[in-house]
Amino acid sequence: MKKLILLSALAVFCILPACSKLKKLVDINVDLPFSQEMQVPAVPGYTEGMPLPMGVTIPFPAIPVATNSKEFISTHNTAANMIVDVNLKSLTFQITAPATQNFDFMDTVQLYISSKTQPEVLVAYKYGIPKSTQTIDFYTITAVNLKNYFVEDTMYFRISSHVNAIPANGTNLKLSSVLHVLANPLN
Repeated sequence: MKKLILLSALAVFCILPACSKLKKLVDINVDLPFSQEMQVPAVPGYTEGMPLPMGVTIPFPAIPVATNSKEFISTHNTAANMIVDVNLKSLTFQITAPATQNFDFMDTVQLYISSKTQPEVLVAYKYGIPKSTQTIDFYTITAVNLKNYFVEDTMYFRISSHVNAIPANGTNLKLSSVLHVLANPLN
């Protein structure tokens, strides 16, 4: 009887780590790129390059971004409840026009994500934007799990920026991001 109990306990201790390793083997780890272009809103009555003493914080309108989560789920033969974690892996802003414009007009920028059913949450930021740059690489807050945002059809990206000068009219930005999705069909 003691041998049976001992063998059973030994089997449990040997099988559990094997199950855990097997579960990790079937993890689906995918990076999903997203790209969105937007135009910096013109400020009527102000001249391009005009300094703004003390600056002003400008919240841009939310940008709808299709998650394509149903396509991801179908492609990877998984389900929404099998998605374990989604986080913002990287985010970059690039000025695409005019060619002479740079980010000297702003010194901080934050990116918030929300959805129809989920609250707005800060997911990326850049403070102390270097002068004369046309590209900003954000610090991403990868600890924020965006699973509940991702499984919806649309997420909303909203930018808030502290502006210290008026940018050129027609300044276009390209927002490029990568979401990392972890799913596991054994969950």
